Parts: sequence; C-alpha cells; structure tokens
Amino acid sequence: MARRDRKGVQAEQAQQRAPHREDCVAEWTGVKSMGRVCLAAAGVAVVGSVRAPGQAPVGRLEERVTSTTDSAQAYALYLPPGYTTERRWPVLFVLDPRGRALLGLKLFEAPAARLGWIVMSSYNTLSDGPPEPNVNAMNAMLASAQARLSIDPRRLYLAGFSGTARVALRFAVTLRGNVAGVVAAGGALGFELGGPETAFAADSGFAYFGAAGTRDFNYEEVFALGERFGVTRVPFRVVAFEGPHSWPPASVCGEALEWLELRAMLAGLRPLDSAFVRARLEDDGARATELERAGRWAEAARLDEAIARDYARWPGAAAAAERAAALRNNPVVVRHEREAHELAARDQRQGLELEKTLAWERAQRHQPTLEALTRKLRIPELQRTVQRGDSLEAASARRLLARIFVWLSFYQPRAYLADGVADRALRMFEAAVAIAPIQGEGCALLRQALAAATAEQRERLAGQCPPGG
Repeated sequence: MARRDRKGVQAEQAQQRAPHREDCVAEWTGVKSMGRVCLAAAGVAVVGSVRAPGQAPVGRLEERVTSTTDSAQAYALYLPPGYTTERRWPVLFVLDPRGRALLGLKLFEAPAARLGWIVMSSYNTLSDGPPEPNVNAMNAMLASAQARLSIDPRRLYLAGFSGTARVALRFAVTLRGNVAGVVAAGGALGFELGGPETAFAADSGFAYFGAAGTRDFNYEEVFALGERFGVTRVPFRVVAFEGPHSWPPASVCGEALEWLELRAMLAGLRPLDSAFVRARLEDDGARATELERAGRWAEAARLDEAIARDYARWPGAAAAAERAAALRNNPVVVRHEREAHELAARDQRQGLELEKTLAWERAQRHQPTLEALTRKLRIPELQRTVQRGDSLEAASARRLLARIFVWLSFYQPRAYLADGVADRALRMFEAAVAIAPIQGEGCALLRQALAAATAEQRERLAGQCPPGG
C-alpha cells in the first residue's frame, strides 16, 4: 500500500468518525460476483465559492496511490488547493481506455484546482475487453475515496474516452443518485432500454457533457446521444473540437467541468454563485455571437439553444432562444441541418456495412485481393469525396475513412494474429496503409505480422512504424 501522509490519515479518521447512513449500490448488472459498493450519504453542506479564472492555485498531486481494498489497483490522485476534511468535495473519476492515469488526470487538473474538485484517475481501466477490469478499477477508487477522502456522495462525476466513455455512462446508471454527471469523449451509447437517456429522464440532477473531434469516427454517436437526452429532458451539452479520435484538449475538459459546476448549482447540489453564473453566461453569449459573425450559423444556433436551456432563470436566456429560432429558420441553416442528418444516417449505415464486409472477407476461403477489398470497403470512393474540398460531406467521408482505418490497422489484425492467421492480418495492414500510415498500438501488431510477410508485402509496408513507433 502506498504511504499516506499525516493529512491522509486524518482524512480517513475523520471520515470514519463522521455520522452517516449507507446507501449500498449494487454493481453493474451483467458482471457476476462483484459484491456491492456503499456510498456514505452525508448531510454536510458544501460551502465556499468558485475561484476567479485568473487565479492559479496549487493543489497536491500523488502520482500513484494503491487502493485500500485491492493492492493490484492503483490510481493517480489530485487534491485541490485548500482541501480539508471540514467539508465535502466533488470528485471526478477518470477512466482512460489504456490506464494512462496521469494523462487523463492532467487534462482536468487546472479546472479541478480552480473549482475545488478531487480527481482520481485509474491505472487499471481498459477499453476493448471484458468488463471486469473497469468494474474492479471503479470499485477500488470508490472504496478508497470513501475510506481516505471527504467526498460529497451526491457529486460523483465520471470521465471516459472512447470505450470507457460508454463504461462511464453505464456506471452512471448503476450509481444513479450519486453520479451527478458524465464527461463522455469520443464515445457514447446507442439507444437501449434502461440506457442513460431513459434512466435519467427529466432528472435535472444529472448532466451529460459530450465531446468529439471533427475527424472522430464516433462523432455522430456522441451528438446523437445529446439529442436523445434533449428529448428526455436531461441537461446536456455537446461540443466538437478540431481533431481526431482522442481525449479533448485541456481547454475543452475545463469547459466540461465548469459546465458541470453550473449544472450542480442549478440542481441545488451546491450553493448558487451568482458571479460564476454571470461570467459563464457572458462567455457563452460572446462565443455564440462570434460563431454567428463567422458564418458558422448552425453551431451558433446550437450554442444559443444551450444558453436558453442552461440559463432559463437569467436575463439573456430569452434573447438566446430568439436568436436560435431565427437561425433555425434561416434557409441556409435548414439546408445544412438536412444534409447533416442525412450524413449521420449514412454514418450509421456504414457502420453496419463495414461489419458485413469484414465478415464477408473472413468467410472467404481464399483471401480477397487487395484491390477487391479496398473497393468493397469503398476506400477510393471516400477518398475522392475528401479531395473535393471543405464540406459537410467531405468531413463525413474523413470520419468514415477513420473508422475503416481503425478496424484495418488494429481490430482485425489483432483478431487474426490471436487466431494465428498472420497472412490475413497482413492483408488488413496493406489495405489500411491506403488510408494512412500505421501508428500507435497497430505498430506492435504489424511487427508481429511481418514475421510471416512475403517480400512483396514487406515492400508494400516498408516505412511504416519507425523505430519507437
């Protein structure tokens, strides 16, 4: 177990002495024999105010802490400036899909310092695998938070990227009543009975912040979940950032925490800070105006609608709603939205077609030629669309190519190599490099597959993954 300093011991002792009742929340359904998690429901009022943006307070970072309940589990811990056991603090649990605890924590550290949030980020979370690693990691952080820290049990937050964004949303449903919000980056859930949009219907105490890169192959699903939350009257905010399938930049992560802090005030989970709300309203209004002046009318309408939802009790909300309505009636915006919805539907169809095409390839007794495979995947057609210029269709085509690429450069080779079929893995890589160079985790798989490569395949794949790639 990691060494605890005197303050950590005092925090644990104070937590054990504090009167409380226990609300035991069953583990994620579908995972067997995982026990129960109990969250202390303390009636301690949250005091204090949000720090001004210009301040740069310093908190305390512990890069690696061992769980109180499982020595195999570890997390990075950030305590905000002025942390004391005399009050309860909101806590953000970060679930990185590859257990990169510090990478995830650092994205949220500055706003956590400014807003007064604890951050715990696991080294054990994992995407693209069985559910147990994430359940165990979440259990370990919850147990440690309750034993060692003074947390507000009504203000637990979860942040995940890609597969762990979906995990975070499922955990939120399981821990309903304790989880006040989720930051879901580059991933979301499709509609399912008992999903978050129905579980939290008309619940103002829960909020969804979605974020996706403009080249992210999961872009459409992140925005689609936001729309469904709108239908079921759950607070939501969804933003796009320039970039691929990745965690958002720190500035967007800061925006997420500030918005969740606002929603906590509006839901009565913490005292209202009028100065903070006014500052947020002014910033959002200025951004909407800037977007409209830049001719990005659909984005301006979306932000104005968010302003009208989030600041309904404040001056300026009615004007934002009027601006949004006017923009929605603009013929240019009408055409833009119609095309965007058509492309979103195409995105969904392509996801299904991609699965069928890859299943067809696997079922062939003799592997298809490279030309036949790339043609059936529509790679040349999508590349021609991208080359036509800056348009909604070109942006959609880039995302579709990114989805094909990740399957060809990672998922399919990984499955083939696990089955000992290196020649099929190599064919996937050959098709992938028609889109982009192999990178990241695909490099280790490529090196493994190259042991069985022909001279022609080695020539085709030459220059991929430089040393250290």
